[in-house]
Amino acid sequence: MGHTAVCKRIFYPLAWWLALAAPLAAHAPPIYVPVPPVHVNGNRLVDSANVPFLLRGVEMPGLEVAVPAQPDLDAVRAMTSLTFRIIQQRWNMNAVRLPVSVPVWRRDGQAYLDRIAAIVAAANQERLVVFLAAYADARAGATADSGLPDSGAADFWKACAASFKNAPGVIFSLYNQPSTRSIPGASAGVHRAADWTVWRNGGALSGGQTAVGMQALVDAIRAAGAPQVIAVPSFHDSLDFQGFGPDVSIKDANILYEAHPFYDQGVTEDAWNANYGFMGASFPVYAGAWGMPLGQASAACSAVPTDPSQASDLLFRNFAWFDQHIVSWTAADFAPGSLIQNFTDFTATNLNQPWTCDGSGGGQTGIGQFMLLQGTGDPAGFGSIDPTQIASVAGGAPAPVAPGEILAIFGQLIGPVNSVGAQVDATGQVARLLSDTQVFFDGIAAPVFLTGYFQVNVQVPYEVAGKTTVVQLVYRGVPSAKIQLPVTAASPGILTHLGTNDAAALNQDATPNGFSNPADRGAIVSLFATGSGATLPASPTGVLAQFPLAACALEVAVSIGGRPAGILYSGAAPGLDGVMQINARIPADIPLDAIPQRVPVVLKVGDFASRDGVTFWLK
Repeated sequence: MGHTAVCKRIFYPLAWWLALAAPLAAHAPPIYVPVPPVHVNGNRLVDSANVPFLLRGVEMPGLEVAVPAQPDLDAVRAMTSLTFRIIQQRWNMNAVRLPVSVPVWRRDGQAYLDRIAAIVAAANQERLVVFLAAYADARAGATADSGLPDSGAADFWKACAASFKNAPGVIFSLYNQPSTRSIPGASAGVHRAADWTVWRNGGALSGGQTAVGMQALVDAIRAAGAPQVIAVPSFHDSLDFQGFGPDVSIKDANILYEAHPFYDQGVTEDAWNANYGFMGASFPVYAGAWGMPLGQASAACSAVPTDPSQASDLLFRNFAWFDQHIVSWTAADFAPGSLIQNFTDFTATNLNQPWTCDGSGGGQTGIGQFMLLQGTGDPAGFGSIDPTQIASVAGGAPAPVAPGEILAIFGQLIGPVNSVGAQVDATGQVARLLSDTQVFFDGIAAPVFLTGYFQVNVQVPYEVAGKTTVVQLVYRGVPSAKIQLPVTAASPGILTHLGTNDAAALNQDATPNGFSNPADRGAIVSLFATGSGATLPASPTGVLAQFPLAACALEVAVSIGGRPAGILYSGAAPGLDGVMQINARIPADIPLDAIPQRVPVVLKVGDFASRDGVTFWLK
């Protein structure tokens, strides 16, 4: 039987070899994404399915800053959607806190609420619960801030609640970091009953000002017809909720109590318990903004140990305490110099070096990488790729890659939950964008044969050559970091049956080789491999092989049972892409101890050999 006849019979569908690589273990589980509307049930937040959950997210500043009164809303949506997708997808979070400005609203009115609405819609589209947190300071030209809300805050919430009453994925955070500084008779180190009464009910302040109590703000929101959860803040000082009691609790069933526990307010579990941990027995509790503002000239920075290992230990303890006490949180801030280094590739900051609190850190030091590790199990977050988790679909350890080779890339959340197989057009071109997944080698989009939550299989473009190639995976527009892979002329791997070391080979009669169907010694066997490198003539990337078929550019040899096999054909497998077919005659003198018996098979392309351990059944 001539090799051409055998070749014409071997026409496999793409799917048979796409999953011939075992996925690696996953990292952290995906966070629970609540289905709005959310509400309070006892001391827990629950969603529309009555499932209890915790919120884990970030504060994202920007909306509290004055901008032109009528921005382009489409541009706003485009500018923010990718950022929110990165927060949810890469950082494994389910919430974002958006500071909004009462003074800017006073200036711009409904136009400002429309701007907020566009950004809220983008965040909700990415399944993030949104906290709208009212800032009432003087940054936008308002009068001096008394430390407690005034009538302007109540007016803001009437208007804001009316605009967002039908947005179930929103929580209203009443007032950013209230203080006792203008309450007559207030003193540092103690929260008097009178302070909490003014906090709740309002009243006269020093300097002739008047505070509107938190209860009035809640009532304004409810009067506008908004049913959502409302976050009510503690005093922002070293005591948080100390001195708070049932007599000053907010009269509403859908209330979340909020603290901003930066480390100048305490670095021990005892301090956290005393300040706000006790609240969790009766109410849902939320750390609205916390973290390590490293490199900033602030008390919150100075309170953090300057040794990275000690700072990391503090973070570990805080994370554990949050979980133990069922505290939701949003960390500050998702901005350059804080949790991330820039808005270009969103690289996380890290705790790898000491820092000072004078702003000289260069924007690279922070807790971003630590939070990614806690939230995803990977310091680069979900969707990251790593050279140690990329290998041939033929199996084996990571190795240099060859032009045209089919690779399996492993990670977490690098593709859709339900795996999707290759799409091929009428001309035999394999799609390079599959279910929102792309992989680039030196900027060249690679054909994608399989995309799924943990695994993406792609072909190394034939255009790749040289000592290294730069690889980046993009899923739903979220790019991974760029990594480098070494490139070699060939990296042959014999395709095997999934979960075994048995070659996915065909006997001379075109039936699959196996224990129950061993090959005869002296017969012809067809092996299939990837990583054979360049072809003659050159094969185009991502195109199914058709007649006339290209041959391997390098010399091909096969040994079966330790003996050299005669090569009848070695070249492109018809109907496949990136796969080499080798038709070889099995040596007739291979000794066998049993019938049938596994024997080793090794493929050599040029100076490069396939991995040991691949076997073939003979009789």
